[in-house]
Amino acid sequence: MGKIEKVKTLARLSVKQPKSVVKALGYLGKYGFVGLRERLYQEVVLEDESIPLVFGEPGSAGGGIKFSVLMPTYNVDVRWLSKAVKSVEQQVYGNWELCIVDDCSTDDSVMSYLRSVESDRVKVMRLDRNGGISNATNAAARMADGDYMVLLDNDDLLAPNALLEFYLRLSTTQADVVYSDNDVVDENGTRLAVLHKPDWSPDLLLSQMYVGHLLGFKRSLFEEVGGFRPEFDGSQDYDLLLRLVERSSRIEHISEILYSWRALPTSTAANPDSKPYAQTAGLHAVQSHLDRTLGEGKACACETDSLYVYDVRYELRDKPKVSIIIPTKDHVDDLRAAIESVFDKTEYPSYEILILDNNSELSETKAYLRSLEQEFGNVSVIDASYRFNWSKLNNQGIEEASGDVFVCLNNDVVIRSADWLDRLVENCIREDIGVVGGLLLYPDETIQHAGVVVGMGGWADHVYKGAAPVHCGNPFISPMVARNVSAVTGACMAFSRDTWERIGGFNEDFVVCGSDVELCLRAERNGLRNLYLPGVVLTHYESKTRDPKDIPEVDFSLSKAMYRRYVAAGDPYYNSNLDYGSCIPKVVSRREKLRRAALDCYSTDILETRAMNFRRVSSDRPRINLLVPSINAEDVYGGIATALSFFDRLVAETGVDARILVIDSEPRMESLSRFPGYEFVSMDEESDARLQIVPIGRRNGKTVPASPKDWFVCTSWWSAYCYQDECERLKKQDGCFLENPMIYLIQDYEPGFYAWSSRYLLAESTYRSPVPTVAVFNSRELKGHFDSLGYEFKHSFVFDPFLNGSLLERLDQLGGKVGKRRQIMVYGRPGTDRNAFELVVESLRRWIDLQEDHGLWEIVSAGEQHAPVYLGHGRYLTSVGKLTIEEYAQLLAESYAGISLMVSPHPSYPPLEMAAFGVRVITNEYSGKDLSDFGESVVSLARSTPGEIAASLQEVCSSFEREVPCGRVRPGYLTNRDLFPFVQEIKKLIDES
Repeated sequence: MGKIEKVKTLARLSVKQPKSVVKALGYLGKYGFVGLRERLYQEVVLEDESIPLVFGEPGSAGGGIKFSVLMPTYNVDVRWLSKAVKSVEQQVYGNWELCIVDDCSTDDSVMSYLRSVESDRVKVMRLDRNGGISNATNAAARMADGDYMVLLDNDDLLAPNALLEFYLRLSTTQADVVYSDNDVVDENGTRLAVLHKPDWSPDLLLSQMYVGHLLGFKRSLFEEVGGFRPEFDGSQDYDLLLRLVERSSRIEHISEILYSWRALPTSTAANPDSKPYAQTAGLHAVQSHLDRTLGEGKACACETDSLYVYDVRYELRDKPKVSIIIPTKDHVDDLRAAIESVFDKTEYPSYEILILDNNSELSETKAYLRSLEQEFGNVSVIDASYRFNWSKLNNQGIEEASGDVFVCLNNDVVIRSADWLDRLVENCIREDIGVVGGLLLYPDETIQHAGVVVGMGGWADHVYKGAAPVHCGNPFISPMVARNVSAVTGACMAFSRDTWERIGGFNEDFVVCGSDVELCLRAERNGLRNLYLPGVVLTHYESKTRDPKDIPEVDFSLSKAMYRRYVAAGDPYYNSNLDYGSCIPKVVSRREKLRRAALDCYSTDILETRAMNFRRVSSDRPRINLLVPSINAEDVYGGIATALSFFDRLVAETGVDARILVIDSEPRMESLSRFPGYEFVSMDEESDARLQIVPIGRRNGKTVPASPKDWFVCTSWWSAYCYQDECERLKKQDGCFLENPMIYLIQDYEPGFYAWSSRYLLAESTYRSPVPTVAVFNSRELKGHFDSLGYEFKHSFVFDPFLNGSLLERLDQLGGKVGKRRQIMVYGRPGTDRNAFELVVESLRRWIDLQEDHGLWEIVSAGEQHAPVYLGHGRYLTSVGKLTIEEYAQLLAESYAGISLMVSPHPSYPPLEMAAFGVRVITNEYSGKDLSDFGESVVSLARSTPGEIAASLQEVCSSFEREVPCGRVRPGYLTNRDLFPFVQEIKKLIDES
């Protein structure tokens, strides 16, 4: 279980089982971490799986979003109806109404019961005549005045936290449509099946109504599309959803079971044949959607052998030429079977086959290849006389191909479906589709590939591998249904020339495997969707087990970096409730989730301390090297941005060679645009290029070239540690040839990032190293803290922060005055301990008790996306996440008060930025840090307790003014554009070396 999933698990426990969390904290103090782990396993993990989680008292959570639950009724057994109504009344979230319309039931007990529960929140209406489910639901919608509508059948159940989960998601995303997972229960409430769904998958929705329950949507959007249409009764939800998503792509999925579909003899949950008209209505709903979005005749929805599953075919008026790329080396029998199957099965008229001969040695192979060229005018054999590289082979084939569609095909597959190429082509030429793959079977007729799940097995694997190719719907989407996937296998993958030119070719750093998945993920990053088609059927003669020894180490290291996000957060087209350790979808039980959270929550590895070994090379040219964790766009802010600015200035002033050593994240090619003139260089090379970027994240067992003329700039404790450790190692051997002092850009007291721990000691050790060090501090306060602790460096320099250029431009436009609203902005980063998020929240809770007019104030959190935090009295701290610089400037300009805490001697940037924009910001003192003289709107507290912060905030808010002065901060913060005035002194050190 990745860190993100652990956080989710613990967060859900804190909401649903607060007593368990309090108990756990008590155990932590009494028994320590191992003791806590054992107690969790005994008391939480081993609890009875059938006992439901405790969510809270009905109505105990409030919020600003009102939900209207729509329920049509007709001759339903009152015992099921009453349970459905009670499931709404027992919602933890309290801002709801239930709109019930009876469609003229002939059973008088239905209306009698409904009248007994009618209230201000439970609205009841009876129609004069039976008009069908769409008419009844539309009538319920007309009664509604909520912000969102939620659909509930009259014999089903909502989970107690259903509306709360919807609120938490919608209040942060403002999505137009939201859906959840669901289960199926029998008459006794026993769970019969579950469906854990993928996130939004448009192509899957065209194959089946996978969204199902629980479904919610904005009332305004519902009214915009005209509500339900009676001609689609039986699949009215399907038709509605298709029309909703035509108007909006803001769709959210909550991967929790929030709805129970009751299996009764009259329902499709228990008897799919109970409503035969629903099959036809669903088909018409899909066709109607296709006609509206593409135009009539452009696509056709067809029935399949499976109920409620549809097969969409797209018009191919022009048949673009297809280039089939097949790399091979000998294995002539496999190749012959593949080629013959293409010619025997393929109905598509316009294609060529390009065979990349990668060092075949057998005379039989060479004779067969010659015969193919002689016999078939559309077969070309291309010489590829170089070491095997799957990516390079396919790139070469595509470069020499003449088609507008490319199909990469293994030499050990056999085509089984006559329309395989038609299906691939008609889909991969769609403007929104990237890469398309099909259903591959082992010779024993079990599944080899039905789509790739990234993160499965800790890497990536084929879902349903080893299963029978039969239709099923529990606990995940069937392998026999077309659906969007994160990736498909390179054994059979198709994409258009347009896609190829848009996203680029296969990454040739991968040798054997991984580049097929990487290409697919790159397509997704470029706004395209990848697609799995079960109608494209092949037999793949690959062994069920591949020897890892056949895969080079570089493929593993590249894949590990590529899959990292998916291992932590999960594949969006799979589901976090399913076991990523199994190719066959199976549910991870509650006890297993908790067991993993309890047992897999510490590591004995300190990944930051991987050795950084240098090899001596000769050079007469001085060079400045920056050791930096990442240069990718999403990481270049804060400390990394400052380090790059310092490095750029130092290189510009000295005029010497420059090299950026990227020590953690693998840099992407597009990162080069930030560094004009720089070249990517492998650590194995000894390049003469004046400007270099060298990725060394995969440095295990490898060395980095360096000379005595090299200067190294470090900007994180682990970069400094690794450099210092290598210098000391070299000194013990033959003497350290790295003679120049290390330049250490110190941007915080980094031991404070950790509790007293291994990393605390390692970070602190970098300030006491015998390696000569030039220290550069990013604030006077930080420099003073280091001086007070007695750290000594060969040279020390300090610079003061100044306002970001874009923010300064916006501030200048204000002209010294800014209009304010009653809004409190919080620098909220729950994932970063030093920003004291819990203390901020508790302070706000106390402030609400003190501030009589708290209802007039908006309270927003910026800096990190997080779920709304309940503050009491119906108030929430709502996150706006990470903002663009323009959005951030607007938030600063309009907010009257702010809270920004930082448990560090270094003043973080947010309180300085707030003060510049006239925000009355409350911050904390620490060591020598006191910001009370930074600006007139700063409140710098010596004691940072909830009571002190709340009282200060009340004082600030009680003096609210509509317009306040701005720009009144410490001299130099707005005007000093020479951030590094000491660079000439460092230049002198370099010139003299």
